[in-house]
Amino acid sequence: MTPTIKDVASAAGVSIGTVSKVINNSGFVSDKIRERVLLAITLLNYKPNDVARSLKQSKTKMIGIIIDDISNPYMMKIMKAVEDVANEMEYNLIFSSHNNNPEQEKKALQWLIEKRVNGIVMVPTGSNLDELNIPKSIPVMLVDRKVENSNFDLVAHENINTSITLVQHLYFHGHRRLLFIHGAFRNSVEVERYKGVLEAIELLGLDAGAQAFLEVGTDIDAIAASVRKYLESAGLPEGIYATNCFALAGTIRALWDMGVVVPDDVAVVGFGDIDTYGILRPIFTVAREDPYEVGKIAAENLFERIEEDENRGQPKKFLVTPKFIIGTSCGTHP
Repeated sequence: MTPTIKDVASAAGVSIGTVSKVINNSGFVSDKIRERVLLAITLLNYKPNDVARSLKQSKTKMIGIIIDDISNPYMMKIMKAVEDVANEMEYNLIFSSHNNNPEQEKKALQWLIEKRVNGIVMVPTGSNLDELNIPKSIPVMLVDRKVENSNFDLVAHENINTSITLVQHLYFHGHRRLLFIHGAFRNSVEVERYKGVLEAIELLGLDAGAQAFLEVGTDIDAIAASVRKYLESAGLPEGIYATNCFALAGTIRALWDMGVVVPDDVAVVGFGDIDTYGILRPIFTVAREDPYEVGKIAAENLFERIEEDENRGQPKKFLVTPKFIIGTSCGTHP
């Protein structure tokens, strides 16, 4: 297999931005690091595409990034990772958001294309992108969410098996009657986590009729009100699994308002971390995502695609496994 700029960076123990600086003789690189990079290039027999490099010299040196909500801390970490890699590569960024509106997403993409960006990192709404006619000269990296029949590269968190693990955690603590609080099925994230729940119910032999599901939005106050109303009507389950950070935060607020004690009255697990500073008690068992790592992989792969110019081959798929944090929100670990 022909070595790539990423292979050189890995062998030299540096970023792809540093390799690019050495190859293009731009920016500051210490003599020691430069020697390491040149040695890796020699050992790997890496041959930069001179034609592609000459073309890039006339490019805009701009990268576009489209997310769903610029105020979302999760999205901000993705943006930060892309920005850090772009700075290494001496590229500028253009930010845009679509607020989960497919029409707004199309306008944002068209605007970036008109700006002649050299690549696009985007968290898609989940709608079909084929009709947008994105030029082949602009590589696109999808982040976090899948798009059906898409030929774009993708980096996302693993959702199905992680969801199964969270349900198993409740099961192994003896809980058989569960409530699953989830978001709308507008994109692949919630769909996959729901699929994991269904697979777990079958795998563990749980009574499907004894399990309950509650769909919520993303507003914490509204989620808390919805959860509180449901629990006051249906009563407490043995365990609750909230499939995203908004659902988890709203659920915890509702339980606090009702005077429900976790884990004495009900066990709780969640997908997503809401306790950055570790101040919540009990410590909640969660699947902790790593949006910065996702953004970093997306940006590095995007620049590899830019380096390859238009000879890009098959789309690449990257999965990042969330870290399973075992707390005490289901009691002590059996």
